[in-house]
Amino acid sequence: MHIVWLILKILLIVILSLVGLVVLLALLVLFAPVRYRAYVKKDDDIFAKFSARWLGFVLCFKVLYDSDGLRYRLRLFGGTIMGSEKSAIPEPEEEVYSEPGEYSRAETEEEASDSPGYEDYPSVEPEDRQFLLEDSEFEEPVPGPLIRLGRRIDSMAKTVVSKFKDLSEKFASLKKKKDGYTKLVHNVRTKEAMRVFKVELIKVLKHLKPTKLKGQIIYGADDPATTGERLGYMSLLFPLYYDNIDITPDFSEARLEGDLFMKGRIILGTIGWSALKVIWNKNVKITIARFKKISGGN
Repeated sequence: MHIVWLILKILLIVILSLVGLVVLLALLVLFAPVRYRAYVKKDDDIFAKFSARWLGFVLCFKVLYDSDGLRYRLRLFGGTIMGSEKSAIPEPEEEVYSEPGEYSRAETEEEASDSPGYEDYPSVEPEDRQFLLEDSEFEEPVPGPLIRLGRRIDSMAKTVVSKFKDLSEKFASLKKKKDGYTKLVHNVRTKEAMRVFKVELIKVLKHLKPTKLKGQIIYGADDPATTGERLGYMSLLFPLYYDNIDITPDFSEARLEGDLFMKGRIILGTIGWSALKVIWNKNVKITIARFKKISGGN
């Protein structure tokens, strides 16, 4: 009995150790940050580099783009588990040619063997074989031009009627869906679901914002008016980079030069928690169910 209890105790310790290891690994995945760095430079050529690390050397992913092309590497505990390689050029397959005489002779023999009237009727004399090969009275008569024209007009009319019927059904279905979507957009639950989604999206975007951002860009278009217009579009994002990126306009020529460096960290648990808060929200569930019902989904 003592041995049985000892075995059970060992099994319990092993199971608890495995459970603890799984929980620890899950916590590391959720709360250990993924640290990333990125750099892009554009002058005559483009140079770009990106790296992301999780728990230092445990997991590392790097991407490099330069004049030699795109290269990437994924390492686990220092060992490469995935990386870019030069693709091998497949060798062309050898084509087999046959002599023209042999091919035509074989083809002729095959056609002769498939044609009736020779070895198929061994008991019939040659002068009587024509009787077996003539079946013209059983063949369908070839329709005249008027009959063919009538059949074509009838087929076209049926096609037009079918298309018109399908279009009518589609328009009716689209109108019904449009009315359903309009009611869904103005529904109170839909507005509350959108509010929850907006709040969590802003949280995620703030979390994804780089901790360091630095760059300088020189931009010019073909003419000063286009340059000013596009710089106006860029100014919409001014609150995000106002003290980090220096944009210099060039009104004399078309050019895009400069460099940009950023680094930051991403915690999967933070993003996952925001996603779960959206998915578990009652109003979001009801809105998604109504949207599927209107769209005709399950």
